[in-house]
Amino acid sequence: MEKKFQDFAQNFNQGLTNRNLTDEQLLVDLANGKELALDALFLRHSGKILAYALKRGLPQERAEDLVQIVFLQLFRKKHLYKSQHKALAWIYVITRSELKDYKNREIKHHEEYQDSASAVSQNAGFAPRTETKDEAAHLLASLSPREKEGLELRFLSELEYQEIAERLGLTPVSIRQIVSRAFRGLRKSYERR
Repeated sequence: MEKKFQDFAQNFNQGLTNRNLTDEQLLVDLANGKELALDALFLRHSGKILAYALKRGLPQERAEDLVQIVFLQLFRKKHLYKSQHKALAWIYVITRSELKDYKNREIKHHEEYQDSASAVSQNAGFAPRTETKDEAAHLLASLSPREKEGLELRFLSELEYQEIAERLGLTPVSIRQIVSRAFRGLRKSYERR
C-alpha cells in the first residue's frame, strides 16, 4: 500500500511539474518515454482541437473522435518531433492531416452508400439525377478568376482565410467576401438552370 501511494505521489508531482513545461519540452519528454507529458498536452490543447474540428463542420461526436485520433497519432509520431519547431504548429499539422483523412473516409463511405442506393433505385425503376462534370464546369465558368481561386484555396487546399489573404496580398475580410460572393454566384447559376 505504501508503494502504491509513493507511486501516486510521484506521478502527481510529475503532473504538477508538467504545468511549468513548455509544449516543446513536453513533446521532448513524451519522445523520451514520459507518457504523462501526453496527458498535459491533452489537457492544454484538446479543447482547441475540438473547436477547430467543429469550426471545420464536423458534428460534436465526430469532432470528439477526431481529437482522440489526433492524440493517438501524436503519441505514435512522438519520435518525429524536432524541438526546433513550435509544438503547437506540429500538433496542428497532425490535426489538419487527420481532419482531411477523416473527411476523405467519410466521403468514401458516403459514395459507397450512394452507389448501393443507386443500385437499389435502378432496380426499382428510379433514375437518380446526378450532376455531370460539364454542368459543374458550366457553373464554375460563371465565377470570376479571383472567386475560383478563392474557393480552390479555401476548400481544395483547405487554407484558412488568413493564409489565403497572405498568399493573395489581401485582407482576410476581403477573402471572406470573395468566397461568399462565389457561393452566391454558384447558387444563382444553379437555380437558373
